[in-house]
Amino acid sequence: MDSEEDSSSITSLSERAEHVKAAKKHPWKKLLWYKQDYEDNYTDASFLSQLKRNSTVINYSYWKLLSDFTLIVLHLSIIMLVILVFYGIYKLNWNPLVPALLSSSLTALGFIVYVITLKIRGNRELINLQKLKIEQLTRPTRYSKFNSSKSLPPSRSPSPFPHNLELTAKESTLDLERYLREPNPPDLFNTLKSAILILLTLLTFSPVLKSLTNSTASDSIWALSTWLCLLNVLFNDYSIDFSHTSRQSETSNFELQTSNSNLSKNISLSNAIVLASRLNSNLSAFCFIVFSIEVSGLFPVFNNFTRRCQFWAFHWFQVVAITAAVDFAVYKIFGVGWFLLWVGLQFWIMVIGPWHFIMLQKYKDELQGPWDPAKPIFKTI
Repeated sequence: MDSEEDSSSITSLSERAEHVKAAKKHPWKKLLWYKQDYEDNYTDASFLSQLKRNSTVINYSYWKLLSDFTLIVLHLSIIMLVILVFYGIYKLNWNPLVPALLSSSLTALGFIVYVITLKIRGNRELINLQKLKIEQLTRPTRYSKFNSSKSLPPSRSPSPFPHNLELTAKESTLDLERYLREPNPPDLFNTLKSAILILLTLLTFSPVLKSLTNSTASDSIWALSTWLCLLNVLFNDYSIDFSHTSRQSETSNFELQTSNSNLSKNISLSNAIVLASRLNSNLSAFCFIVFSIEVSGLFPVFNNFTRRCQFWAFHWFQVVAITAAVDFAVYKIFGVGWFLLWVGLQFWIMVIGPWHFIMLQKYKDELQGPWDPAKPIFKTI
């Protein structure tokens, strides 16, 4: 009996010692470099407390997705328009000057709209800044009855500028221009000089571009052009970032910060050069390359600008006009069969695609927890 009592007392003492030792343990921390009184395979109860499932799932709107998927249809129509013009010049003996002059006229008109719109929006922002400066200067006297600890009454009209923007009375109109978010309108003389230089360069190298692939079979050219068109569709950046940034220094280039991929534009230019090498004359190659640059390079920039300015009616006019013109040209040139196939592809992308994208969201199963690696933040110096 004594031995049994001794063994039970020893067991109770060991258990009590373990409890005391466990009580002296520091709480578990999710730190790999910190030496802790726990086993390597220890799993704390708080480890999965911050587990999140499908935290990034968004409830998409069908009509919003339909509007977004329309950009894919517009990009496909632009690619098809370039192909149709090449086919017309190469097979149907179209006059190459007609599409080149038409696209150049529309580009010049769009450039004028671009410059005028930037000037109007810049002047409107400057007026708003002056009103904000006057409001900040007169606010202490107008609301002197409020205590300094109390917040001032909010302005009736929401300001498009940051709330922490402080303007001083010494700042003149030129000083206020550094707060503007719209880019400066391009200089007309410098833009015209650059355009003439580019046209003369293309005209000079047209004989070289025309004879670039004389030793290559036509089947290889068509296959290469098909792959370039597919890559153009795949690498084009269809997302649009309309984040407001401050106005940069004076610039004379006809460009706007867009999300359109430069890689896609380079691929479209390469496709134009490859196709132009199959044309019969230097003038045809020159006109076709100019048309391709204006349609595939400059028009997406202008369309992105109209959407950034929220000219939605004008944007939808561009979409409907280009899509309808391309559909009609496909019907007249290739017949009913290709027309139905082309329209069916557009219908599937624009109507069926958003619905299918929404249906796929129910299969999304994403887990996020405290063990996820940190995402690096890249800052430009």
